[in-house]
Amino acid sequence: MQSPHSITWLALLAICAGCTASDPPVPTTHILGNDQRSAMLARLGDDMRRNGDPASALGIYLAASAADPANAGVLQRMGAAFLAMNDAPRAEQAFRGALVSEPGDRTAQRGLALSLLAQGRAADALPILQKLAAGSSDPGLLRAEGVALDMVGRPGEAQLVYRQALRLNPIDADLHGNLALSLALSGDAADALTEMQAAIAAPDPDPRENANAVLVLALTGNSDAARVRGDATIGPAATEVLLARAQQAAAATDPRARAMAIGLLTGNGAGQPPLSSTLLPAALTAPPAPEAAADPAAAPRPTPASPQTPSGPLPSGSPAAAR
Repeated sequence: MQSPHSITWLALLAICAGCTASDPPVPTTHILGNDQRSAMLARLGDDMRRNGDPASALGIYLAASAADPANAGVLQRMGAAFLAMNDAPRAEQAFRGALVSEPGDRTAQRGLALSLLAQGRAADALPILQKLAAGSSDPGLLRAEGVALDMVGRPGEAQLVYRQALRLNPIDADLHGNLALSLALSGDAADALTEMQAAIAAPDPDPRENANAVLVLALTGNSDAARVRGDATIGPAATEVLLARAQQAAAATDPRARAMAIGLLTGNGAGQPPLSSTLLPAALTAPPAPEAAADPAAAPRPTPASPQTPSGPLPSGSPAAAR
């Protein structure tokens, strides 16, 4: 991949492509205004994010913001880059800055809500998400609302929202996985196993659902099956961490504490293994870039494992699942 410097010089050379050999290039600062220079840098940063390099993109966005400090779009991009780097507090600052310039901007509002969720501040995020999701046909936005409802201890409402989103996108693996975890946490074993099977058998499954499957199996009383499946898909070490969380969740006394026990509040934060489960999928942590229907900078998913793992499909109707 080209370095930021080489990309920048290519862009500057393109600007001077029309210069004649007899005319020396005019300094770029005399050609571009601050807003134009900011826009050019923002596009370069977008390319880097699209190529899976949010750290380099962030440096370009900072330069773009220095050129045009009130540019809400650049601040939104900075927020998305911070979220991709698991730096939710600074993402929150960037999105709040964008909202100072554009108070009604829905992309910045969504990014702010996601950064609050990533910090475990679901009570602060929920009103924003409910306002944005009202009448929305965006499954990702509804999923975020469901996450917030689960995190504040309202799993019944969360499940209704997940099902509403699934009517819009019936084969979304993350939605089925979120619903499965929510059902398992609230004690609905049979439906939880059904939804988890739908998640891992989806046409475009997410490898993270292998970790969710371990949790769902453990939470529904299938600990032995959870260990077998986890050892075959995510490895013994990560499996044992998730089994311990499932035990802690089972001992918790209220829905919010159960969600906290399995790590729903922090995603892949400090101290958690990369395969830790969360109701906040990684795909949610990058809100749509300005002037785009979906975030073009979201990193591509790794090639998913086949749903038919050595551990086989999830059990259904087993004595353990019926308990």
